[in-house]
Amino acid sequence: AVSLPVPNLTLAGELNTWTAEQFPTTLHTGVTPTGRQLIDDMPWKLYGNMTDDDLTAIYNYLHTLPGGN
Repeated sequence: AVSLPVPNLTLAGELNTWTAEQFPTTLHTGVTPTGRQLIDDMPWKLYGNMTDDDLTAIYNYLHTLPGGN
């Protein structure tokens, strides 16, 4: 089995550098604000079918998780 790196979805990780506008765009396109392509093993395509409002709600929730500034 292949072990995939687990992204840090708290504010201590890369998400801290993304804006509320960049988060839905990343999940719609599969490309991060820094130009990195998300791998297909991650469920970004499923989330990418969600509305911008739903993705913004997820983004806001992730910003409530402990682990960052």
